[in-house]
Amino acid sequence: MRIEIDCITPPIWRRFSVPSNIELDQLHSIVQAVMGWGDQHAHQWVSVHHSTDNGPDRYIAPEVIERDGYQEDEFGEDEVRIDEAVTAVGEYVRYEYNARARWSHTLVLEQIVEDQPISEPSCFDGERACPPEDSGGPIGYREFLNGQASNGLFDPERFVPAESDAAVTIAVALHKSPPVGSSLFEKFLRSLSVHSAPKLFAAVAEAELRGGYDNYFEVMREGATRQLLWLLNSARGRGIALTASGALPSDHVAAARGELDWDSDGIDVTAGSDPQLAVLVEVAKTLKFVRKLRGTLILTRLGASVLAYEGELWRHIVSAMPLGKGELGQEAGRILFLTLAAGLSEFERSEVMIEGLTALGWSTTDGTRLGDDDWTWMVRDTLVYLRMIGAIVSNPLDEHVSADPEWGRRFARMVLSK
Repeated sequence: MRIEIDCITPPIWRRFSVPSNIELDQLHSIVQAVMGWGDQHAHQWVSVHHSTDNGPDRYIAPEVIERDGYQEDEFGEDEVRIDEAVTAVGEYVRYEYNARARWSHTLVLEQIVEDQPISEPSCFDGERACPPEDSGGPIGYREFLNGQASNGLFDPERFVPAESDAAVTIAVALHKSPPVGSSLFEKFLRSLSVHSAPKLFAAVAEAELRGGYDNYFEVMREGATRQLLWLLNSARGRGIALTASGALPSDHVAAARGELDWDSDGIDVTAGSDPQLAVLVEVAKTLKFVRKLRGTLILTRLGASVLAYEGELWRHIVSAMPLGKGELGQEAGRILFLTLAAGLSEFERSEVMIEGLTALGWSTTDGTRLGDDDWTWMVRDTLVYLRMIGAIVSNPLDEHVSADPEWGRRFARMVLSK
C-alpha cells in the first residue's frame, strides 16, 4: 500500500505492507506510525468505491459511535477489514485526520501478494518528514516551513525507513496488548507519540498491561503494605515518643529489625539510628498516615482510618500511586511504574525515564539534557517507596539485568490500569 498526504508538494508519502485481514482500526494505528503522527486527534476513513444514498461510506472509531451513535453512511472501523474497503489493485480510500486542520491522506492498494502471505505489517519506503502535529493543515504547513527556513529546527526532507518500521512494530504490539481503556495511563500515553518516545512505547508493548494478578495478589498486597502496617500499628493509641534528635526510640528500632527482617548493617539500636526506618517514616508522612506532634509520632485521621477496615490500607496505596506532587511528579511516576511493569534493567529504566520526560517537554533549569540525577529527583517520592518495599531492586553485578521481583511488575501493572 502507498499513502500520501493530500495537497502537499513535494509529496510526503510512505509505502508499507499489511496482512489483508486486519481491520481498519488497526490500520489506523499503522498509518499513524508510518507517517509519524501522534494520534492526538479524531480520524475517519472515507470510501471511494462504496456508498449509500447519503454519499460515500465512512468508517469511524468505536468511541465516536459510542458517543454519537451511527449515521446512515457510517460503519465501525473495527468491523471492516482492509480487503473489504479496497478489493483490487488501484482502489483507494481516504484517511482523514484532525478535521479542523484538514489533513487528508490517499491510501492506494498497489499490490496483492498471494504466494507469500504477509504475517506482520512493515514500512520500507517513503519520502519526507511528517508535518508537526499542530502545524495547521496543508496551508498552515507551508507557512510553517517558511518560518522555519532560517533556524533549521525542523528538517522537512528527513525520513528514515528503519524508524518508521520500528514504530509499526510497536504499534502492532500495542494493538495486541493495549493499556486498559479509559485508564489514567492510557490518557497519559495520548500526550506522546511513538516517534517522540520509541523506547517508552516499546516498554509499553513489553509491559503486558492487561496481565493477570491472581497468583500474585497476596504477595503484592503484603509487599506493598507490610512495613507501613507495622509502623501504623506501632503508632496506635498515644503514638511513638521520639528521641531528642527526632528519631524513633531504640526499642522500636530493635522491633523493626526483628519483625521486618531488615538487615542490621548500619543500625545502632542504642542510638536509635536506622536509615531504613527513617525512610519508612518519610514514606508514611508522604502518604499522610502519620505526623509529628510535640515530639511524638502520631496517626493522622487517614492513618487511623486505613487501619480500621481490612484491605483499606492496600486500596489507598494503589489509588495514591504515583506519589509525586504536581504534573511533573505524576508524569515521572507513571513512566517509572511503566519501567517496572516492563521488567527493565536499571540502564534501560534510565533511558526510558529520560526519553519520556524529554518528549513531554521537561528539561533541566538551564535547558541541558536530563541525566540520572535529574529524573531520580523528579520521581523521588515514588522511587523511595518502591525501593523501600523491594519492588525496585538494584543489581550490583550488572545494571543491564533486572533484579526486580515478578510481584513488583504485577503491582506496577495494577497501578497503571486504574
